[in-house]
Amino acid sequence: MFRNFRRIAVVAAASMALVSGGAVVAPGEAAAATRYAAPTLKAEQGTFAGDKNVKLTITNTNVSSGLFAESTCSSSLLHGTEALQAFVAFNNKDYINLLKIIATSNSKVGPVVSNNLISPGPNSASREVNAADGVYIYLGTCGGIKSLEPGNVGVALLPVIVPSGVGSIGSVLDFGSAAMESGMAMGDVLSLLSILGSGS
Repeated sequence: MFRNFRRIAVVAAASMALVSGGAVVAPGEAAAATRYAAPTLKAEQGTFAGDKNVKLTITNTNVSSGLFAESTCSSSLLHGTEALQAFVAFNNKDYINLLKIIATSNSKVGPVVSNNLISPGPNSASREVNAADGVYIYLGTCGGIKSLEPGNVGVALLPVIVPSGVGSIGSVLDFGSAAMESGMAMGDVLSLLSILGSGS
C-alpha cells in the first residue's frame, strides 16, 4: 500500500514535469533561464542497512525564490525492458511515453525532493534499495508550476551498473545484447553504449 502511494506521488511529480512535453536537459547541459534545471543524480554501491546495496540520491538545484517558485524532483530506478524503453524515449524526447513507462513499470521508486519557501534549496534526498546484478537506468525529473508551459522541464538519466567495477562487464554485455534483440535503432544502441561507457 505504501509502495503504491509512493508511486502515485512520483507519477504526479513526473506528470507535472513531463506531460507538457518540455525539452530534456541532460546532465551538465546549461538550462534556459525559464527552464527547471535537471536534477543531479548520484548512485553509490555498498552495504547499507536492511541488506540494501545501492544508495540513490537526487538533488533539486532549482532554488525557490518566492511564491509559486516551488519545484519537485522525482526519480525511478528502471531495469530490463523498462530501462531500454525509457532510454529510447529519453533519447527521442518522447516524454509522454516516458511518463507511461514510469507509471506502469515495476521499477524501484527512488527519492523525491522538493524546494519551497520554507526550504528553498538546493535540497537532496536519498533512498537505499536492493538491486540485483544488472544494468539500470536511474531517471530523475524536475518540474513545478512553470512546467505547464512547454520547454520548462528538467530530466536527467544515469546508468547504474550492479556490481560496479570488473564484475560489471557481463551485465553491460547482457544489456547491450538485449538492446540489439529488442529492435532498438542503431542510433539508440550507440547512444546507450556511449552512456554506459561513462556510467558507474
